[in-house]
Amino acid sequence: MSYTLEQLQQASRLFFDLLRRKVISLDDPAAAECLQDNGAYDALQYLAKEGGCRIMNSGHRLHLLVNPLGSGFATNFTQLKSKYSRIERKTHLHIINVIILVFLAEMDQDEQHFKPGQDSMSYIQLADQVSAVLKAWYEMDEEGKFSKQWRLDIQAMYKVWASLYMQTKSQEDADTLSRGSGSRIGLIHEGMKLLEDEHLVFISESEKRIFPREELYERMRYLYHDVDRYKELKALIGSTLAEKEGDAHAAH
Repeated sequence: MSYTLEQLQQASRLFFDLLRRKVISLDDPAAAECLQDNGAYDALQYLAKEGGCRIMNSGHRLHLLVNPLGSGFATNFTQLKSKYSRIERKTHLHIINVIILVFLAEMDQDEQHFKPGQDSMSYIQLADQVSAVLKAWYEMDEEGKFSKQWRLDIQAMYKVWASLYMQTKSQEDADTLSRGSGSRIGLIHEGMKLLEDEHLVFISESEKRIFPREELYERMRYLYHDVDRYKELKALIGSTLAEKEGDAHAAH
């Protein structure tokens, strides 16, 4: 399909704006202009495809999604190791993925009653849940069978996580958040900054809480819910935490 110069200019402006902002409202003038012209929107999709990306239209916003391989615009999720030199060990990257999944599993429960600015999770809560999940998985990983079944290096992740410094509640309140793999909170902050860089969450550093944005729910609804691996791990995390909570109640 051939495009006019005006259509290519509209598509290019919007594409490079998406590269910078990651998510753009359909009410944005550049997005509205492009969407009104089928040729310009097709040109946008073509530019994205050639760059190793794709465009997701949620009906409220346009999201720029980067393909894991072959993209000249790889983002935080697709090139963690090269982008974040602070994360030196592969196991730390695996733990960050678990941290993000635990957070998403907590948020991905009842989007119909999502309250922007009210739904949130503290760093301490997230650390406790990650600890509970990794400990439970470690205990189930006899002879590495659980790791093999779920394609997760449970032994390495649990040992590294258990070795990381964990602030107490009073220390966490006093400390400023810093990124890095030297502590559990630091590793959590690393993972949450990845989501914030994608404009999916807002981090209140004074409260040390993570607030999901509406863009996160759109991403879950229109992308993650179609990914079998995400659905399987989300269900595994949910059942693990539910079982842990049941054991805690039984103990009392």
